[in-house]
Amino acid sequence: MFDIVDGEVIINPDELAIPVFKKIYERDKSISKTKAFNIISYIVFMWKWDSPYASFINEESRDKIIKKDIFGDENYEIDDLTKEAITRYKEFQHTFSLQFLEQNMVGAKKLMDFYQRVNWDEVDKTGKPIYSSRDLAANLEKAGGILKSLESLKQQVKREGLEVSKTRGQNDINPYEDMHSLKEFQKNTKND
Repeated sequence: MFDIVDGEVIINPDELAIPVFKKIYERDKSISKTKAFNIISYIVFMWKWDSPYASFINEESRDKIIKKDIFGDENYEIDDLTKEAITRYKEFQHTFSLQFLEQNMVGAKKLMDFYQRVNWDEVDKTGKPIYSSRDLAANLEKAGGILKSLESLKQQVKREGLEVSKTRGQNDINPYEDMHSLKEFQKNTKND
């Protein structure tokens, strides 16, 4: 649901048929629909698992950065309709695989935070190091496996997303097939 191509959110007409997104689109009375596009972009950049902002695992930090980048104000207030759209967006995209990936990303982030807090030079009462170089080496070796596992999970989520991006008349379609048809949709809805 909603693609990101070259760092830009692509809005497909089918997605604007979802009532809450249609309301966001239609309440923007401007010809350019910039406000609607920005709100939808905020939602996608904030909650899509492969967003360029996904590296900001802390939601509060990610929220402020995206708001500053899109709205020019990190304290931009999200209205109730946008909150409803966020809930709907999460419902559409949250497959089991995605939830599993997200929880593992949170776990990996906690592990990174732990590594930053550990004092590898700390000693016990007798002066013996609490953490040995062997401990550090073992942890570093395991870290590569964690990264491989996360990458494998990401690929599974991506495959699942492509499978779900069905179809018209039982034919599989390329998820980017309609990415340029928003203009046509805008013309048709403007005439309604």
